[in-house]
Amino acid sequence: MPAAAVDKGQRIMQIREVMTVLFLAVMGWKDWKKKEISLLLTGTYGIIGLAFSIYAERPLEDWLLPFGVSLMILAVSVLTGGEIGMGDGWIFLALGTMLHTEMYVRMACIGMLIAAVYAGVLLVICKKGRKTEIPLVPFLLFGYLGGLLL
Repeated sequence: MPAAAVDKGQRIMQIREVMTVLFLAVMGWKDWKKKEISLLLTGTYGIIGLAFSIYAERPLEDWLLPFGVSLMILAVSVLTGGEIGMGDGWIFLALGTMLHTEMYVRMACIGMLIAAVYAGVLLVICKKGRKTEIPLVPFLLFGYLGGLLL
């Protein structure tokens, strides 16, 4: 493979990583402080992710798992009357357009594991109730950063 093609691929990966960290940091802050996400920013990130993936000729099968997981989260949000935030489903969908399946799964698993530990601390140590809401997006940021380090 020519060196120019490798450099181009490396630059695209670096741009994706920086954009994803910035996106998750901004959305995580909004989710933590205001308990809301920006659909405009999420949609913009998703469209950019779609463009990056098409440009990089990402195979169709690499889209299927992230798309399916995102639809499942959106469906669960509707079926539970919003107990799981619909914004989380839109975030997962946008991330699925940008991230390859391996990184997507790694980020989701690490992020949800950290969120579960945090929820356990709230339940056991802080004596919060089972209905206490916690934001998911900040934990996805930690999951993404952890996935980059693995």
